[in-house]
Amino acid sequence: MVRHVMSAAMRRLFLAAAGSLLLSACACWPGAAPALSPAPSAEQVQTFGPLSKLAGKTWRSEPADESQSGPADVSAWSWDLGGTVLVNRHALEDGSYGGITYIYENSQTGSLEYVYVTSAGFHTTGTFVLGDDGSWTAEEEVTGHDTITRVRSTGRFTDQGAMAMTSEYFANGEWSPGRNVVYAPAKVDLPKIVPKPAE
Repeated sequence: MVRHVMSAAMRRLFLAAAGSLLLSACACWPGAAPALSPAPSAEQVQTFGPLSKLAGKTWRSEPADESQSGPADVSAWSWDLGGTVLVNRHALEDGSYGGITYIYENSQTGSLEYVYVTSAGFHTTGTFVLGDDGSWTAEEEVTGHDTITRVRSTGRFTDQGAMAMTSEYFANGEWSPGRNVVYAPAKVDLPKIVPKPAE
């Protein structure tokens, strides 16, 4: 039972990280599709690199292998604050979990930073590093989670136009593998997040 709860928590946190990357206009309510965005500007591409390709699209996850199960994640990305912030709003298809990520350039350091707030009551802050090969990595500190204190994830676009993501979690003093998922563009609405009943 404890193992099942831990894996569910890790799955949610991974999807958070993916959602950390893995970002819709903050004016959107859950269930509403984000407004379509025009092609990213040269400045947005320079600042956000390959992440800029996510804006204006909704993506749906599939496990990269059959050993991983659980509800799919739906992730809608858009620009906000005049195109200076990349926003991701995501939710699991069963409505059990979701979150919002805001990615922005730190004006003092020039680094690409983000904050992720979840429906599960924890939040994360982290930094993206853009690779020369079109990939990206994210590392974040987790606040308010029972066991997980850090998450690392990597992402890249595949030749087929999907987004492949892998993650790992730091809990109880050690790193452990997270999930491997592939997101594909999808014409679906964001699921409505269902509040957890009081215990």
